[in-house]
Amino acid sequence: MSSFPLNDAGAFVAAKDGNASENSGAPSVITAAAGLDNVKVTGQTVDRKSGTAIAHSAIIATGWLAALTDTKTLSLAHEYQDSADDSTWNTAVAIEAATVKQTAVASTNYRGVSEHNLALSSLSRYIRINVTLDLNAGATDTALFYTIVVLAGWTQVPQ
Repeated sequence: MSSFPLNDAGAFVAAKDGNASENSGAPSVITAAAGLDNVKVTGQTVDRKSGTAIAHSAIIATGWLAALTDTKTLSLAHEYQDSADDSTWNTAVAIEAATVKQTAVASTNYRGVSEHNLALSSLSRYIRINVTLDLNAGATDTALFYTIVVLAGWTQVPQ
């Protein structure tokens, strides 16, 4: 019989900053056909280790907000990289190729979350999630996003 409190899921997960559409640390609105539109944003380093515990799985959740023109789309692509030393990063591996997350039915505001499971057991200690957001309209559509990495599957309760 397990001695873990099964009604306390929060004790078994840890949410980490993954990355954001940002410029010098401040949130940036992505404008179609400009700036960060269809440009890979390199994620923040996430340490899989907490004290002596190490996470073996993660949920990658990217929340987004967008103002889209009728019939235009917002697409997201996700990839991960891992590193043993938080300095030298392995080649990026796709989690999801560019996929349409929203097609506007009318010119209006939309929001959503793109979620992916990621097995971490075979990866190095540090990971990062890179995200590409693509708006297919001219300079009228705008969006922003933020990624959270929820670590789970710990070898013991994280500290």
